[in-house]
Amino acid sequence: MKGIPDLANTGTLYFTVLEGAQNEVLGTLAVNYTKGETITKDLVLEDNSEPEPVSSYDHGFMPTTITHALAMSEYDRWKRTQVVACNEGLRVISDPASETKVEGIGFGLLLAAYAKDKPTFDGILRFYNSKRSARAANMMAWSVTCSGVIDPGSATDGDLDVAFALVVASKHWGNTYLDAAKDILQIIKTRLIVQCNVGGESIYILAPGYSNGAWGGCGMTDLMYHTPTFFRVFASVTGDNIWEELADDTYTLLKAGAHPTTGLVPDWQTASGTPGPGGRAGYFGYDACRAPWRITLDFLWNGNTEAEAWTKKVSGWANQVGPANIVDGYNLDGTPRGTNGLNSAFLGGFTVASMSHSQEQVDRFGTELSKLRDTYWFNINTRVLYLFTLTGNFWNPLDK
Repeated sequence: MKGIPDLANTGTLYFTVLEGAQNEVLGTLAVNYTKGETITKDLVLEDNSEPEPVSSYDHGFMPTTITHALAMSEYDRWKRTQVVACNEGLRVISDPASETKVEGIGFGLLLAAYAKDKPTFDGILRFYNSKRSARAANMMAWSVTCSGVIDPGSATDGDLDVAFALVVASKHWGNTYLDAAKDILQIIKTRLIVQCNVGGESIYILAPGYSNGAWGGCGMTDLMYHTPTFFRVFASVTGDNIWEELADDTYTLLKAGAHPTTGLVPDWQTASGTPGPGGRAGYFGYDACRAPWRITLDFLWNGNTEAEAWTKKVSGWANQVGPANIVDGYNLDGTPRGTNGLNSAFLGGFTVASMSHSQEQVDRFGTELSKLRDTYWFNINTRVLYLFTLTGNFWNPLDK
């Protein structure tokens, strides 16, 4: 420290150990100091070895046309192009790149947790915590910049993904991460799980956000915010059965909104299934395109027959369209409305859903998905999540 010019009398220094020509980060330590004091700190070096995929899931078909090497290569490309420094943390860019959405933070933490990439995970987590908002009941403000906040309210999908990523992280790095997950889950349970009456049946659904109070709910919700298998994990780690009920009730919400022929679901719906409430999108767009991935996980991990039935239907419809012909948006009856053509956000969701259908179909979709090289923030984030799932890198933390 004596050799560091203009060092303040007190402050914080960050020590990082690098290895190799590529300067791979092995560990980082923050040290609070006062000049003249002697400080001893231990720096624990992390195991940054590449995660090994599972050989298969308990259910479904894994494509032979997508490799583990492709998934990890695309993870590296995602990290190089989508993750940027912000103060002492890391943020995932959106559009424009100066902004970050909580859903991107959720994506990033899921990817870093499953990649066993602690420096990236911890950096993104620091950014999440720095943007927690009183107006969002201490969840993250959903739209922010590095230096400010655009909208201080929350968006439920992002905080749920963050909580689940923390559960996965706890399997690598200890219960501090699990405690952080439980903190977020308690907020969501208290503020965002609501009861609705659907066809005379009382069910739980999620309000899509919180801004000095939950907004939406029975009259406006988003199926894509529901990931039943995440909820089953939350039930296990918290001991609270409301999460298991929310997982099961997701299928009532799904059946209410899904088209009877195509299986396609709207971005937004009422609890009873009416699409497009309040002028919001009532077609299969950039929210709903994630639903096939989120629902298929409940089949891959748990063999849920309702998940299997719906994903077979929606992927069977997509197979009739043909993987090379998928566009970025459809009316619920299957007529195309997208104008941007093939991208991983849509094709990848149908590819994951094909894991419930047949080996031939998932291989066919996997061949087409492997050709893409998305650059738009949403498409590359979802692409890598789908690739991790398709190659066995997205495992059930309850099995670890």
